[in-house]
Amino acid sequence: MTEIVKGGNLPVPGQVWRIAVVRRAAGDGVPEVDASALLLDASGRVRGDGDLVFYNQPAHASGAVRLTGQVRDEERRVADWLEIDTERVEPAVQRIVITASSEDGTFGQVPGLHIRTVSAATGEQLALYEVDDASTETAFVLGEFYRRDGAWKFRAVGQGYDSGLVGLAEDFGIVGRDPDEPASDEPGHDDEPVPVDESVSVGAPPEAVPEELLAKVREAEAAPARIPAQVPRPVRVGPMSDIELFGEDFPEFVRSGKGKADLTIDVPVPAGYVVVDSARRGDGYFGVFSLDEKGDHDVLLANTTLEDFEGRGLLRHDGKGRLRLRVSAYDRAWTIAVRPVSAVEDLDGSAEGRGADVLLYTGPAGLLSSRLRTKFGHAYFHVHGYEPDGRDHLLANVASRLPRDARPLPEGPLLVQVRSAEGDWSLKVRPPKENRFWRRASR
Repeated sequence: MTEIVKGGNLPVPGQVWRIAVVRRAAGDGVPEVDASALLLDASGRVRGDGDLVFYNQPAHASGAVRLTGQVRDEERRVADWLEIDTERVEPAVQRIVITASSEDGTFGQVPGLHIRTVSAATGEQLALYEVDDASTETAFVLGEFYRRDGAWKFRAVGQGYDSGLVGLAEDFGIVGRDPDEPASDEPGHDDEPVPVDESVSVGAPPEAVPEELLAKVREAEAAPARIPAQVPRPVRVGPMSDIELFGEDFPEFVRSGKGKADLTIDVPVPAGYVVVDSARRGDGYFGVFSLDEKGDHDVLLANTTLEDFEGRGLLRHDGKGRLRLRVSAYDRAWTIAVRPVSAVEDLDGSAEGRGADVLLYTGPAGLLSSRLRTKFGHAYFHVHGYEPDGRDHLLANVASRLPRDARPLPEGPLLVQVRSAEGDWSLKVRPPKENRFWRRASR
């Protein structure tokens, strides 16, 4: 292990690293401390709220950065552990800063504050940096991973802030919000408590298919999966021009098959958004991707190990050439339907579903409360909103027990895409609320 001083740096081989933010446990005048991470672009700012990994958002959408739990020892020390997989960090991210913050005290009251970097593969400790000059600060940038000449390095920073996590995050481009707003109507907080299991790390996004589930693949019945050629839909609320902004109508394309296949959509698909409905009979892995002009995977439309899966994906077609899809079903019967966005239902106040779906929101700006009920210990739940011009908004990004989230919902029209690994989900549109992002869900 190498102990470094403020400003010191070391090369970091590309691998998975675990970072511990260690300090004296709270109590007897020592305040609570939280660890977090911010993913920054070349300008030194986040790209949006999703680039802050903290107590209310414990995993980044890319899966590259996660909060994995808290450990305490008999000497009254406590460590929050983060995990960074440098191989999965998106190219646009140039720095990942590791921070500590306190809501009810200063770091001059926190003995033993230090940051430790450990190889996840070998347990070898790369670096140790001890903070020995804390006083009135309520937040610290302890260290950072940063790119230099195509490689990663780690630097001890030790920069303090007197404005807590809110002020620190504002400096990096996240809109500050008051953490003290009452929680009487907090979406998703009802009489069902959220259990905490510090021995289990935050789950990964659904793209990672567990090997033990793939091993359970068995022969399915030969009958094709069931997906109606025409699905009755409720009458749309709002002017037709809202949905027409996303894409024109076209004849739907439906094909059934078994196992792996590449499909060329032989109906004219105009430029704009289209929905892809997919169904698979039986269990095992099932994936559906669009293909780019080189024949490589482009947009992920279905990715599951659920039995008898049915779900809906969304993609934006450039209108150039034929749309192509790749299906992987491991000798299972499936049906794929490519349909215009006019087939989607409205998100009018609230909606419920399971798996993947796409909805149309045409209302005013508000707050989207989302929740997933699952029988698994941890599950991944992801909601995005897309504007007609392709701009997107992260509306939910949760990987935890009883996943739930509440985020600002922009004014419509938006296509709202829901992805979940397992379980029944619900969405509810609420009037706009100020200052919800920073309020801690639980301590």
